[in-house]
Amino acid sequence: MNEYSPILQEMIDRRSEIQDAMNRANRTALLRHARLGEPVSTWRDNQVVWLSPKEVFAMYDLDEFGRPMTQPQYTH
Repeated sequence: MNEYSPILQEMIDRRSEIQDAMNRANRTALLRHARLGEPVSTWRDNQVVWLSPKEVFAMYDLDEFGRPMTQPQYTH
């Protein structure tokens, strides 16, 4: 028998969807700070570290200005 409340059970059942939404919100917030030129703090190796906008952009495969990196077009 399930002993969770209905709300908690729904959250458990939808944990993947909830995690995806949290990841999107985190990405949005980090990129907003980076586009404003502001560093952001994060937890890495048991300590707080500051990431520059360039480092944030690199986390999401964006160039130093926050634009998607384009693949070079080679012609033969």
